[in-house]
Amino acid sequence: MRIIAGEARNRKIKTRKGFDTRPTLESVKESLFSIIAPYLEECVFLDLFSGSGSIALEAISRGAKRAIMIEKDSEALRYIIENIDSLGFADKCRAYKNDAARAIEILGRKNEKFDIIFMDPPYQDEVCKKILKEIQKADILAENGLIICEHHLYENLENEIAGFRKTDERKYNKKILTFYTK
Repeated sequence: MRIIAGEARNRKIKTRKGFDTRPTLESVKESLFSIIAPYLEECVFLDLFSGSGSIALEAISRGAKRAIMIEKDSEALRYIIENIDSLGFADKCRAYKNDAARAIEILGRKNEKFDIIFMDPPYQDEVCKKILKEIQKADILAENGLIICEHHLYENLENEIAGFRKTDERKYNKKILTFYTK
């Protein structure tokens, strides 16, 4: 895996071996960043179910001001921290070991606001709706913020969930990127 564009272009990212982590395919990542490019400059980015951290690290490389990555798997978190350090992004990134719902609650109590929230939960769990409700309850999305859910084709996300409105949906084989705003 590598960073596609920006300050760290073509730099490699480490990820754990096996199938426990499903990195976003490079073609999907490229498409995602083409869509969100106008929102990236100086944004505050939250990456839930971070895996290798590649999405948040790509956002930082392309001009995001700050990123927080949440991952509950210790081994995956170790790789995220290695990637942050090897790319020289330690002043702009933080990675935390926590369950996504619990992390959202903590971020809400700290009055954190995010311009872009990206989530790529395990497909078998169908947790996007639950996490959208947690985001709304904790009030962590900035006023003109954007939520992006990467999910399996079989997880159907409604046009409105927890006060968020679907603004776009893109299909990539068995993956879907669904975009929500307030």
